[in-house]
Formats: sequence, C-alpha cells, structure tokens
Amino acid sequence: MKKLSRRNFVKTTALSAASLSILGLYGCKKSAENAETAKPADAASTTAPKKTGNTVVIAGGGYGGATAAKYLKLLNPSINVILIDRNNNHVSCAMSNEVIFGLRDISEITMPLTKLAEKYGIEFKQAEVTGLDGEKKILKTSAGDFAYDKLIVSPGISMDYDPALNFTEERQKEIPHAWIAGPQTLQLKDMVSKIKAGDTIIFRTPLALYRCPPGPYERACLFGNEALKKGAKVVVLDPNPQIMSKKPLFEAAFNNLYKDVLTYHSGVEVTGIDYDKKIVKTNKGDFQGTLINFVPNQKAGELVFTLGLVEPGKKWASVDAKSFESTLIKDVYVIGDAIDSAPVTEMPKSGTIANATAKVVAENLVRIFAGKEPKVPLVGNTCYSLVSEKEGIWIATLYEYDAAKNKIVTRNGANGIPKAASVENKINGHSWGNNILFDTFM
Repeated sequence: MKKLSRRNFVKTTALSAASLSILGLYGCKKSAENAETAKPADAASTTAPKKTGNTVVIAGGGYGGATAAKYLKLLNPSINVILIDRNNNHVSCAMSNEVIFGLRDISEITMPLTKLAEKYGIEFKQAEVTGLDGEKKILKTSAGDFAYDKLIVSPGISMDYDPALNFTEERQKEIPHAWIAGPQTLQLKDMVSKIKAGDTIIFRTPLALYRCPPGPYERACLFGNEALKKGAKVVVLDPNPQIMSKKPLFEAAFNNLYKDVLTYHSGVEVTGIDYDKKIVKTNKGDFQGTLINFVPNQKAGELVFTLGLVEPGKKWASVDAKSFESTLIKDVYVIGDAIDSAPVTEMPKSGTIANATAKVVAENLVRIFAGKEPKVPLVGNTCYSLVSEKEGIWIATLYEYDAAKNKIVTRNGANGIPKAASVENKINGHSWGNNILFDTFM
C-alpha cells in the first residue's frame, strides 16, 4: 500500500483532528472504568417515561456514546436524547499513557458528562444498565426503564482474564493493567514514579484484538524512556507474532533509543505468574522483575453480553457492517470498541474510530427519522503515539464500505505514516488529543 506524506494525506482526506465534522470525513458517503462509581438510584419505575418525538437512548458515555449524543442534538435538536453511564465523568484511555509517565495530568483527560448534557440539551442519567426488552424497546436500568425508538450501545471493552493465571481482583491491586483509564492509571503512575536503578520492568502486551493497537508499544517506549533515566531495564512480552501497529517506527525506537535497556520478545505465551516473587513464566522461559504491568486480553464491554448482543461463543458484538445495527436485535446499534471487528471491518479499536462511527450512526438515525435513506460509512482514523517524552509518531487511514465484501475496508492508498519520529509529531499529537476530547465531550 502506498504511503502518503502527512501533508498530502491530511490535505486530501481531512483527517486532522481539528476538522472532525459530521459533514466532513467522519460522516458518511452516499451509496445504494472511572473512579466515580454510580451512586444508588431511586427505586426503578415500573413503566418507561413517555416523551414526544423520536427518542434515542445511549448506553455508555465514552468516545462513542458521548459523540453520538452530542451530534444527534446538533443535527436535530428535536430528538430526545438520553445518555446513560455508570459514572458522571469519562476518563479517556487515549492519552492515559501520558498520565502514567507524568506528561499529562489526569484532570486533562477527565470529561464531565453532566456538562456535555447541559450544553446540548441531553438528558443524562447516572445508572447501571441491567437489561433490555428488545420487543417492547425498553432499556432497563437502576434509575428506571427507558423507552426508545433507537438504542445505541457503546460500552468499550472489558478484560478477558485467563483463569489459569489467577489474575483476580485482589491481584489487580498489586499488578494494575491500567488499560481502562481511572484509578488504575494513577496506581500505575505511582508505581512508575518509584522505579529505581537496577529494577526490571516486565510489560506484557495484550493479544489482538484489543483496544488501541499502538497503545502497548507506546507504553513500552515510555517504560524504556523511564528506564534510561533511572538505570532500569524493560522486558516486553508480546503474545502477538509481531508489533501490531506502526511497526517500523516502534522497531526503530526499540532498536535505537532503547537498545541498551529494552528487550522485546514476540510470540510469548504466559503460562503462569508467581505474584509473590514477581516471576512471569512463559513458553520462552521465566522472567523476574520488580514491577509487572500485565495487560490481559480483551473482549467487548460486559454490557453487550448483558443485553444479548453477542453471538454464543464470541467475545464481541455482532453488527451489520453497513449500518452498525446489531444483527441480533433490531433498532439497536453498537459502536466503538465493542463491535466484532474481524468479520465486518478492518478498522482498529480506537477513540477516533468510536467518535467516527458514532457520527455515522447519528447522521443516519436523523435521516431515518426524516424518512430518508441512510448512507454507508466513510470513516477516518488518526492516531498519534509517543516513542519518548520528546518525540512522537502517527498513522492516518481512511476506511470505506465495500458492498461486494459487505465489509468496511481500507481505501486503496489511503494509509499514511511518517518516515521517522519527531518533536513536531509530539506537538501535533498533543493538539490532536485535545481536539478529539473537545469534539467529543465539549
């Protein structure tokens, strides 16, 4: 695939975060875990509240759900939009690596959903979703039942723990994965701050599919950056056969910036963990460290299992590639990380994709309510990563619906990466992060 220059790629596809717009690239083209947990709610009502006009209920207030709520009201303020999340705030997983290594404050990536709701006339409910009556179109929650015309579900991911590793909730307090931003982000930040000379950091990356393909390798680089400063070592244990995103750029960082402090192993199967002695047992030998950061494999957020949106034996929600409507329950749409990527799309699980698919669904629901034909997706993904505290890299890709394959695929030639890491990329990446937070939550 041809690699485009950053300037030409952004110019021709409008992939800069500043231009995130429902009317632009992230719309459609024509074609035939937070620290603030939910507070106890009043007793659930027995009947769903009645409203006038079309009602869209959204379960999950992350990049997908918040974007959908905001853009539905922007496109048609008369639509009743109800946003439900167990937390008042959303803490962004994107950019949380920067928090762990002291490059951002967690307040910068903590987004109040109540402010979003007030600004755009969204009804916000802090509640736990408990069930779904798909025939009657009622979502059941700890704050009552909510009738809908259309339901959008955007629960993100959950951890798919290997029972053989006994990676219990108690053990997570000792070995936080910090792959769902919030308390564990700050816990790992504290552990990183205590790294000292002679320490060995063991970092286990998740097996694909997982949230944010370049995220583990960015974290590995930042561990390397910390090790260089403090005289420590880093061992990266990757169950995947190779680096899964921005491979030549992360390889360059491993081999050049961190060649004296970081060792990368691919195809690693972890067979056991001695938590007391901090020994990770694998098919490639045992590794002992002073700090273990074990990121488990992942599956869709538990909510889609609760609502019956996952086929038996699968770990991700089944959706139609053209519309993101569930293939199991009519008038229910699943967006963001929770969708079953492999059969329906080549898009990664990322904040940008959650934001973009939310806009596709929001625009199409507005069209459906107006008696118009929906459109098929044309979706862009932009992602910046740090390779050190000073330099960054990026990738930008355009995805389109292929009717013959009934799948969203990478547009031919629309895949750009830089030649090398740079200070400019780090600066642009910081702006990109701020812009997508603004576009989604403000």
